[in-house]
Parts: sequence; C-alpha cells; structure tokens
Amino acid sequence: MAVLSDNECPPRYSYCGYSGPAQWPNIAIEDKKNECGDTRQSPISLPAPSPTGGPGIGVDYIAGDATIRNTGHSILVTPAGDAGKITIGENVYKLVEFHFHAPSEHSIPGVAAVGEMHIVHQRVKGSGEETAVIGVMLTKGNEYAALKPVFANIPETVCAAPKALLRINFDQLLPKTFGYYTYAGSLTTPPCTQSVTWYVLGAPQTILESDWKKLHALGENARPIQNNRPPLPVTYVRPQ
Repeated sequence: MAVLSDNECPPRYSYCGYSGPAQWPNIAIEDKKNECGDTRQSPISLPAPSPTGGPGIGVDYIAGDATIRNTGHSILVTPAGDAGKITIGENVYKLVEFHFHAPSEHSIPGVAAVGEMHIVHQRVKGSGEETAVIGVMLTKGNEYAALKPVFANIPETVCAAPKALLRINFDQLLPKTFGYYTYAGSLTTPPCTQSVTWYVLGAPQTILESDWKKLHALGENARPIQNNRPPLPVTYVRPQ
C-alpha cells in the first residue's frame, strides 16, 4: 500500500477515481493515524441559522509576506512570518495558512457555494482542540480586496517552489464582526484528523467571476458531505 507523506507534492490522494474520497480511509499515512473513516468527519451540511447569543471571535491578524503554492489539489498561502492569531474564549490559535476549495465543501443548508476559503490555525494557548479552522463561503460578486495578490499570482506549475514573497493584508481577510456556525469536526483531507473546531461564517464573501474561473480551472477539490456522523451539535452564534 502506498504511504502518504507530509512533504509529498502532489499528495497521493485525489478527488475522483481509484484514489478518490471513498478510498481515503484506506491510505497509509507516514507517522499519523488515518481518521478518514471515523465518525466526526467534515464537511457537513450546515442547518438554516437559528441564532444563539455568544462571544465573537477575536481576530488579530497582521499584514505581512507570504508564499503561494499550487499543491496540485489547492492554492496554499503560507505566512513567511507571524501573521497573527485568533482568540476564542481562553484559547489562542496562530494563523498558519489558508487555502481554497471549489466548489465549497460545507453547504448552508444543503446548498454549496462556488468556493470556500479555509483559514487554518494551530493552538498556542488554552485547552481547546488542536486546530481551529475558519471557513469562508465564496460567491461571485465584487472583488475580495485582501485576496487580490493571491489571484494575481496563482502558480500555473504544480508543486513549483515559490518564486517570490507576496504582501498579504491578513488583517483584512475577515469582516470586523460576523456570525458563525461552530461544530467539532475534522480536517477535510487525509489524514482527516479529528481535532478540529470549525467556525464557518454565516454570510458569504464575494470574489470576482474571473477569480472564480482561476480556482475552477484547477479542478474540483471538494470532499463530499460526510453523512456517517452521529447527530452532533452545530451552533450558530450571533456575537453579543
């Protein structure tokens, strides 16, 4: 059986055919447990919002340089230095990367968007889950200003080393305030690790149709909705 390694590019899984999502639970992964067949998997179909009062997510991102890479499955943007953090209660998470899926992986409710951005964070303080991911649903419309340098520099060559640093206004990635869905789930690519808390914005953000075409041209890369989960709570929080 082929063994998937963290530094393998492109990864040895795909979104269709013999190595597609149905086969992900059978992939051997170097030094990690494969959890793709377990029962706390993402993405899911999010319900119609039923707002509950709760805390906002403290967003303290910092503008700075980043690298951009075509991984063969997605466009990956990685800060070259400290890009800031989010704070959720007593838990602090460092921004480590963001990437894209087209179409969206989550649906609200039952309806997918043309794309979805995942902003991935790793815990640096507190007792929450190891990873926090903010999901941003993307629809066609006005330009997403903070992503302009990303869409202007999408690499055509798969797995090529980054040629130059991009200046990214990480501090403009998210709206000032937002309602969000939250639930306990997993990464949406192998090894599908189940130590993730999801925070999916209730309102989509817009990108230009020309930018959507650039994502779509890379091929579909959305894991199907996971229906093997037991009924686990999903909360829609409207910050007070």
